[in-house]
Amino acid sequence: MSHDITKQQINNARAYLDVDNFVTLPIEAWSQIPADFETVDSSLLPLKAQLLAEAKEGDILLVQGDYGATFNMVQFAKEMDMVPVYATTRRKVSKRVDGEKTITTRAFEHVRFRKY
Repeated sequence: MSHDITKQQINNARAYLDVDNFVTLPIEAWSQIPADFETVDSSLLPLKAQLLAEAKEGDILLVQGDYGATFNMVQFAKEMDMVPVYATTRRKVSKRVDGEKTITTRAFEHVRFRKY
């Protein structure tokens, strides 16, 4: 993901996915994939190298973000016999009017993880 995992997500992963250890891949590598690159392949090489070195069959990989990168990493995880998942959220939207402006606030609340 492009942000740190939340406490609620950690608790959910422990309770429902039987996760006991969390390893964070470099968020910068994931969140800063250049939009003007024709493919995401070169951007994902460091992440894949780390997974090849550290991950094992049955490990769970939380993947979500750039559509192409997500698709690519989900395929990679499945090839490694990992279990790729994504987080589902409940969106809470509120609006308020401040003079001539309408201000919209969106809050995302974790609900569960789903397997790809």
